[in-house]
Amino acid sequence: MGYHPRIETNEHADFITSRTRNSKLWFVNNKSLEVATLGALAKYSKRYNITLYAFGVEGNHIHSVMQVNERNRGHFMRDLKSSIAKAIVRNVPSYPGGSVWGRRYSNEFLPGDADVENWFFYTVLQPVQDGLVEKISDYPGYNCFHDAVWGIKRKYKSVNWTAYHDALRWDPRANIRDFTEFYILEYARLPGYEELSQREYAVLMHKKLEERRQEIVAKRRAEGKGFAGRTALIKTRPGSRPRSTKVSTRDCHRPRILSVCPNRRAEATMWYFDIYFEFKTASKSYRDGDQTVVFPEGTYRPYVPPVGTI
Repeated sequence: MGYHPRIETNEHADFITSRTRNSKLWFVNNKSLEVATLGALAKYSKRYNITLYAFGVEGNHIHSVMQVNERNRGHFMRDLKSSIAKAIVRNVPSYPGGSVWGRRYSNEFLPGDADVENWFFYTVLQPVQDGLVEKISDYPGYNCFHDAVWGIKRKYKSVNWTAYHDALRWDPRANIRDFTEFYILEYARLPGYEELSQREYAVLMHKKLEERRQEIVAKRRAEGKGFAGRTALIKTRPGSRPRSTKVSTRDCHRPRILSVCPNRRAEATMWYFDIYFEFKTASKSYRDGDQTVVFPEGTYRPYVPPVGTI
């Protein structure tokens, strides 16, 4: 079974996940890798006009909650994942080589403001949900919550390593500073809270975070589950495998729409499948040789091998 077709849209926000090959823990205890990852995020969110709500890094995967404003999610994820993969190679001495990512990224659409908020908290509270720490303040890795709710902007550098190494071939004295740019990483306020002051917004988000955190902790305790704790996480070796992790294949069912409202989810699902079936019809005609067929807006034409190559 093939992957579902990509649909580029600015009508709905996205929840995006990318996981490492074999779920190995490359994003642990490595400040230089964290800085490089956030530098790439700042660079490409600016280049592709992405509105970021949340970004999470946990051991073997990354999450993004974002709004794509120019229907270029594919280009953004291509460049972001490529830059992060190269950063792992540069910054993790034990990395053995080969592909970093397990497969292509997954994305689910968030059709409403409440859905964006729900998966914002899902992202920032993931270290608690996964039993790593009881409070996100104990998590040794990156968490965007503080910056996102207080509107804090941070500057990160991004080095054009390809251009720098090309320059070194002709000039051993090439200065890396000439190939370094700086970008601002910033998160947008969740939609629906525009009327609040920055302090009012931050205080409210902290209150909501704590309520959700307590619910997660209580549920884990009721199930007899504990938390690994900060000390254990700091001892984790890069490249090791987690004791347990989510496992899925390309054939696994994945919802196309994530929503806390059944009616909104049903409406967005109908929107998705209207485009999906229109794409399937156009794709069949295109594969049968009709080069003039019109594809639905926001979809990509399938690859068709040149005549005589198959």
